[in-house]
Parts: sequence; structure tokens; C-alpha cells
Amino acid sequence: MDEKLKYLLEKLPEWLNNSSKEDIIISSRVRFARNIKGVLFPSVASQEELLRVDYRIEDVLRSIDIIEEIRIYPAWELDEIGSKILIERHLASRDLFKRKESAGLAFDKSERISIMINEEDHIRIQCIYENFKIEEAFIRLIEIDDEIGSLLTYSYKDTLGFITSCPTNLGTGFRASVLLHIPALFISGKIEEILKELISSGIIIRGYYGEGSEIIGNIIQCSTSQSLGKSEEEIIEDFKEKIYKIVEKEKKERKELIEKKYNLLEDKVYRAYGILKNARSLSAFEMIELLSSLRLGASLGIFKNIDFPILNELMIFGQPAHLQYKMGRILSQEERDYLRSLFIRKKVSEIGI
Repeated sequence: MDEKLKYLLEKLPEWLNNSSKEDIIISSRVRFARNIKGVLFPSVASQEELLRVDYRIEDVLRSIDIIEEIRIYPAWELDEIGSKILIERHLASRDLFKRKESAGLAFDKSERISIMINEEDHIRIQCIYENFKIEEAFIRLIEIDDEIGSLLTYSYKDTLGFITSCPTNLGTGFRASVLLHIPALFISGKIEEILKELISSGIIIRGYYGEGSEIIGNIIQCSTSQSLGKSEEEIIEDFKEKIYKIVEKEKKERKELIEKKYNLLEDKVYRAYGILKNARSLSAFEMIELLSSLRLGASLGIFKNIDFPILNELMIFGQPAHLQYKMGRILSQEERDYLRSLFIRKKVSEIGI
């Protein structure tokens, strides 16, 4: 197992390492899909052509100074665990590594910015910020896109906008998304109704790891679907309005829990704490589910000395690839579950609730 990414085990991404008490909106992400004029899409181009694209984009990224301390990794240089580390940290998608022989990834030291090369499109630029800082993320995205676009000729038509591999991304090539932690809506049983409303309004719902992932830990990813016919600013404003509505509904349900079911709420939170503090085997799914209850307890003041970076640290470093990378070898499911429980027990005991 190579050590290219070992330094990532020493820190959290900056978008998860903040002391804000905002718990409902964990993060905001914006991204542009771009393709190089005159070059076939990754899905139909030859490996030789895609390698030329990869080298060309890597050269451009090395020549610009707008991204601080950029790291660039050809995907074929990363082993399976290294690839999964980057997925677990939301720097790359699963699809990127399906075309591993000709793909690449670049990201900055803060891990707010990442650029996938030859995923579904030649370039996917994304910015992730904490909480609901979607405008800040968008401003940064525009700066980076302008810089790269000054050195590459993007595929663009006046009648269609930016030409993308998937027709749903035509136009601006823009998508915005948020990670929402909405446990009260799950506990109340109203989540199905909420999800139906969001989907009918044009919002795409995904799990914690994005496309193709399941919903765990009461965390959902909400993403825009429209890219053609509206400006990025209009898309953001419409998206914000829809997200604020679900945030208000979650706040209302949390208030109901405190006022009418406090004993049950407190029991749920302390049971989660008890398991995390004492378990001798813990799956990744169980960990995220239990940490969701701990997050809820911290946000509602049941636990007053927990800060969210600690909970984020548990959630990130307890994931399968992070555990295996730290140990320097492939682990069995049983070994992972044991080591995860050991790691969680130690950290939860340090909190001293």
C-alpha cells in the first residue's frame, strides 16, 4: 500500500473542521462540467486520446496559481484503498475510478476544491464549503473556471451553452447540492412525504456518498437538476428557497421532539452514546447511524461539551478505507468492525460526557 495520501489521515477537510453549531446543513457543494472543444467525450474516446486530455489538463493546473498547494494524482497511480479514501472524503466519485487507466484528480490543501479529469466529462470542477455557504463556494468556482477556461477552449454553442456528456448538464453545466442532517424528520415518520415533495419540485435525492449510494445516518444529499434555461444565480436562488423550507420543517420537528417527547429523545441519544462508548464491534453503517443521534443530542443541548469537528472526525476516520490505510493493509470485515469500535471508544471516552 503506497503512502501518497498518508498525510490525509492527519487532518479533516476544512469544510468539516469548523466550530459552527449549524447541524442541519452540513455542507454546500457547487460544480461545473466542462469538455474540451474538438475532443470526444470520455465515454467514447480512446484511452490514448483520454491520456492526452489528462496530461493537457494536468499541465494547465500546474501552470495556474489560483489553487493553493494543488495536488495532482493520476488515477492509475492510486491503489484500491487510496481511491476509496478520496471517495470517502468526497473528493472524487466512484465513476472516476471506473475509467482509472486514463483519469486523474487534483485538489487543494484545504480539500474545498477538487477537479476530476475524464470522469463523465473531461473536467469536473467542484467546491465544497461548510454549512450553507453556497454563494462563497460559487464565487470560488467561477474564479477557478475562468482561470482554467483562459487556457483551454471549452466545447460551447450559443444555442445550447456548454456541451456536456449528459444532456441534463447542458447549458451552464452547473449543479449545486447540500448535505442535510434531518433526523427529526426521520423520527417523526414524515421523511417520505418530504422526499416526495422535493423530488416533485425538481430536486435530486441521493445518499451520503452521492449518486448510487444509500441514505444512512439521516443524511441526504439534495441536488439541483436544471442546468439549461436559467443562469447559475437563478438556479442557486431557487435551490436556496427549497432548502430553507426543509430546514424549517426539520427545526419544527426538533421543537416538537423537545416539547412532547423529550424523554424518548434523551433515551435515544444516550443509548447511542452508550453503544459507541462500549461496543466491541461496530460496522460503518452502525457508526454513522449512532453518530447521527449524537449530533442531534449535541445540537439540542443534551450534550453540551461536544463540538461538531470531533463528531466529523469520528465519521471520517472510522470509514473502511481510512481504517485500512492507517493499518497499512487490507482488513477483513471483522477486523474493520473491531478496530472501528476501538477507535470510537477511545475518542468518545476522551470527550468525557
